Amino acid sequence: MPFRKVYIAATDQHVGKTTVTMGIINHILRHSLDIGFCKPVGQEFVEFDDGFVDKDIALFGNYFGKELKPHLHSPVILKRGVVSSFLDHPERYQFEEKILAAAEKLERRHQFVVYEGTGHTGVGNVVGLSNAKVASLLNCPVILIAEAGIGSTLDKLMLHILHFQQYQVPIAGVILNKTFPEKRTKVLHYLGKVLNKWGIPLLGALPYDKSLAFSVPGTKLKAQHVQKIQTACALFEEFVPYLTQKLSYDIAADINTEAA
Repeated sequence: MPFRKVYIAATDQHVGKTTVTMGIINHILRHSLDIGFCKPVGQEFVEFDDGFVDKDIALFGNYFGKELKPHLHSPVILKRGVVSSFLDHPERYQFEEKILAAAEKLERRHQFVVYEGTGHTGVGNVVGLSNAKVASLLNCPVILIAEAGIGSTLDKLMLHILHFQQYQVPIAGVILNKTFPEKRTKVLHYLGKVLNKWGIPLLGALPYDKSLAFSVPGTKLKAQHVQKIQTACALFEEFVPYLTQKLSYDIAADINTEAA
């Protein structure tokens, strides 16, 4: 069944959520479809004209030339002190309402929406906003990113998949990142074998590239960021074929439906 939105989550921080999110945005834009993006819960942020946006959202907006609205693209920012304040007075916060309001507008305005999670699956749980809870709130299937490996990778995947299952969130597939060339065949074989038993597709495996580490100083997009994004998008197209084929199929179905 075609999907029109997806939530990108990961087993750890700095595993590749941003790389995959940019790859999906770029792929859909290449097919001339209107895409929206959002980081429902952010922790690292930059100051914007009328508020704050997560640093990854600033990166997406600058590179893809999209106008950013903090209440739409970064509805919840967990600044310093927010957690303790929430624990003392949870009634003062309307986190879920803000996320749902942003999602309703984005999904009405765009043909596809990609949501980027924060940290690992459990991050945000202290304020009731773990990635699993947010994906459930958004009624959104999840693509789970993990570092390439076999034993430890499967152990982590199982823990995180169970957390999503607790909230009845479907896993659309797994993408491996930081895959070493000499281990690629073995990792794909065994991870694919186990994930197939679990009923979860292995969507692809991005290669290890030590240059792909994203940081945004303020809201300025420098030349090195542009080069990294272009590299990330090219790697996504080459090494995540199952997902790109499905997205292309769904996009074609959308175009045919509109033409009819």
